[in-house]
Amino acid sequence: MKYSKIELWVSTVFFILILFSKIYYGLNDYGYTITRSHLSTDTIFNQLLPRLFFIIVTYCGFLVLNFYVLPKLWWRKMYPAAIGATLGVLIGMGLCFMVIQSYQSSWIYDQYPKGQAANMAFFSRGFSTATLFFLIYGVYLLIREGIIYQFSIYKAKQNLSSRILREIILVVSAWLALLFPVLVINGPFLTGIGPFYLVVLPFCFCIYFINLYWLIPLYKKGVFPQMGTYLLGLITVAVMLGMLEIAMLMQFAPGLSLLGHIVIYWLPPLALTVGLSWAVYLTNAKTYQQLSTLKTALGASDANLQFLRSQINPHFLFNVLNTLYGTALTEKAEKTGEGIQKLGDMMRFMLHENNQDIIPLSREMEYLHNYIDLQNLRVALSDNIEIKTDITDKYNTVNIAPMLLIPFIENAYKHGLSFKQRSWINISLQLTDGVLQLDVYNSLHQAKENDPEKERSGIGLENVKQRLQLLYPHKHELVIRQNANEFFIHLTLQLS
Repeated sequence: MKYSKIELWVSTVFFILILFSKIYYGLNDYGYTITRSHLSTDTIFNQLLPRLFFIIVTYCGFLVLNFYVLPKLWWRKMYPAAIGATLGVLIGMGLCFMVIQSYQSSWIYDQYPKGQAANMAFFSRGFSTATLFFLIYGVYLLIREGIIYQFSIYKAKQNLSSRILREIILVVSAWLALLFPVLVINGPFLTGIGPFYLVVLPFCFCIYFINLYWLIPLYKKGVFPQMGTYLLGLITVAVMLGMLEIAMLMQFAPGLSLLGHIVIYWLPPLALTVGLSWAVYLTNAKTYQQLSTLKTALGASDANLQFLRSQINPHFLFNVLNTLYGTALTEKAEKTGEGIQKLGDMMRFMLHENNQDIIPLSREMEYLHNYIDLQNLRVALSDNIEIKTDITDKYNTVNIAPMLLIPFIENAYKHGLSFKQRSWINISLQLTDGVLQLDVYNSLHQAKENDPEKERSGIGLENVKQRLQLLYPHKHELVIRQNANEFFIHLTLQLS
């Protein structure tokens, strides 16, 4: 799963924090002894080291279950192997915990003169602890999968309520995840962190969501006609929540006065949270404005395209081309008829296949062949122009986005040919094991100053670069080289 790396890093950080906290506080007790049942135990060898070993065994068991047994065996429905691996982890952890108990609770030997009875007590404790670990891990697994499932559902929706709920799920999940080490790591240094994390942060979360999704939109819509009205509503909400916050904080720091709580725990977090919510709102508003402008522009372009299509009757156009094709053959103008036929095929492609997301590669190749053949008819009588093509005919069943390759060919014919100077175009297109390779190498001629197409040079290539990034991310490689007289492109595209 895509969350596994994040989960691994978070669990590792928690493990390191807990481990070092136990080491820190355990070393502070160095040299002390604990007397229980008339048996003295050393805190380092009978308390600190067993606790560290317990933490390490627990972490290793979590890693094996969460990142191997569950995804590699259970999720793939390899049930016999999954059950065996799970039982193996349970038995291994139970035996380790049994050994840990024999050191940590060595005073039990004094209560049971017979060693076998003491060992049975350690056995019971060890496997009970391992079973409890599995129960806790099961609860964690249910909560994790439930959060991921709910988040994936609401992520697919784009309305405001789904977005708010998605953000709340993320924030609460992160808060609960970080709450675990706060509760496990017990020490004086948490005296200041505990109240802030348990009380102040939830207060900030509430202010953030209320201000971002309720108060600020009401102000922007004019429900709050003036800034003063908005501030009054914000202060009212902040005071009501602040009363609950300070009431709980007084349980952590009863010696601090009411004014001290307000100055330290209420006012600064409130100011930071309000500022952050306004910054997020303004950033979102700017993004929404850009999306709205883009949507309007796309709508206008689509309307114009539909209007143009409505003005052209494809059947009438093809009938005319067929008539011209028949007339050319009657007059024995074979090249003219061939050109008309290819033009008709190209227009049919533009009207039908070009509207699809993907098409067979064979249809794209037919369009390229027709385009090249038509262009070659135009330059056939020129001795200064040399055109070489090497295009594979093995298309198989591979699909491709339409009109993805033609801009490179068009660019070569547009900027690479001159009837007055020596010119050449070399085109090579091969498909091997689902990998398409296109090489276009052509001469380059500078456009005239009065050429209306001069300013548009390179626009087609920039568009195709963007399409490749959107349609084939991490599945393509495009290399472009040019100098004053030559232009070269190499495209590698993974299609299967």
